[in-house]
Amino acid sequence: MSERLNYKKAFLSGIGGIGLSAMARHLLNHNITVEGSDAVASDITAALEKKGVNVWTQPAADKLTSDFDLFIYSPAIPANHPERIRAAELGIPSYSYPEFLGVLSRQYRTIAISGTHGKSTTTAMVGLIMAEAGLDPTVIVGTQIAQFDHNYRAGQSDWLVVEACEYREHMLQLAPEIAVVTNAEADHLDYYQDLDHIRSSFQKFINSSSTAIINGNDSGLAELRRSSDRTFGLLSDCHWQAKNIQATADGQEFTVQQEGHELGVVTLKIPGQFNILNALAAVAATAKAGVAIDIIIAALAKYNGAWRRFEVVGAVAGVDDTLVISDYAHHPTAVKATIGAARDFYPDRRLVVVFQPHHHNRTKNLFDQFSRSFGGADYLLMSEIYDVKGREESYDQDVSSQLLLQAIRENNPALINSSIYVADAQEVLRQLKAVIRDGDIVLIMGAGDIDDVARKLTT
Repeated sequence: MSERLNYKKAFLSGIGGIGLSAMARHLLNHNITVEGSDAVASDITAALEKKGVNVWTQPAADKLTSDFDLFIYSPAIPANHPERIRAAELGIPSYSYPEFLGVLSRQYRTIAISGTHGKSTTTAMVGLIMAEAGLDPTVIVGTQIAQFDHNYRAGQSDWLVVEACEYREHMLQLAPEIAVVTNAEADHLDYYQDLDHIRSSFQKFINSSSTAIINGNDSGLAELRRSSDRTFGLLSDCHWQAKNIQATADGQEFTVQQEGHELGVVTLKIPGQFNILNALAAVAATAKAGVAIDIIIAALAKYNGAWRRFEVVGAVAGVDDTLVISDYAHHPTAVKATIGAARDFYPDRRLVVVFQPHHHNRTKNLFDQFSRSFGGADYLLMSEIYDVKGREESYDQDVSSQLLLQAIRENNPALINSSIYVADAQEVLRQLKAVIRDGDIVLIMGAGDIDDVARKLTT
């Protein structure tokens, strides 16, 4: 809807990020010329260049000129970055990505999905259901979806479906009509003081909406509910409930109930109880938006998953009957749940797990939880902690992947002789090739660059 964006030329600093790359597509869809910069070239920047976007290596302050009338930057770009300084000198209207997403949300009927886990999957599900229903939404999601233009869907209606990141309370920039909260756990403790602080922030997010859809299995979240809000979950007092959960040859299914009334059977091609909760959240949100339950059920049956969300990448080259799965899991709960889903889906196969911790602060603050999250693995390769650019101000010397692996072994004696520390991705790949046997399931987890291993392992 081009009349909403009156800009002619935009510069995006950090354009290779998942959020800003989607915003680049949105601006292009509104006939706005887009250029940008990033620290390194990637598949994401290459895809944008194919669309005609000039992408420069940072810093690229000299590429900013007075003919730009919009500057959007990643929250990881500090105030003293040359590009931000240059934009200010030129008087170019400037926004962080969360700020501009907030501006956008006020121009639409917005469904915003936030939470510690499940945001991307739930956002994708909601977007696909709305599209299937003919509501033609614009969708911005934090992962790549086969049915979208990477992580973006161009819509022509008044609906916007957006993933709302909880990092540093970025979700509070949005103005949602419908707010979805998938769960709330301790995370991002470099910003949040504790779990109570996190929940108070989600309370503000809930209060910013007309209606909130809240995970009723999370007792702390349920306490934040207003009379106009609705809960989803496995408990009998949830407004939307999953019953009769069963594994199928191709995934899983459950009966969806609304306040005790059975409405139909939802079939999913993706495993894990967490994905049942994601699907329930999508059911509740889209039903609130006016979508009929039969359309919702049909759309969910077509959902094939997302990039790095229990994504089956392929077979290990040269090894028989193997499967490589890549997943974004980087929080202890998500790690444990993803291992559990793999174990449930492939109960008779050896499970080889690769994990790359993400952010020194997270690893330190959630160290004990991480040490108890790998019990379902048959073999574990622990890579060094990923350096998160723009978030790591200093490294804690008393936390490392080697120390974490030692704690994991103490809590899981079966892994003492079937786990190793590996310093980097190249060494992970070499060690994996020595470890993998015929019939193995290889589960590669982490929010950093460890996914590269999955791609190289299958070529």
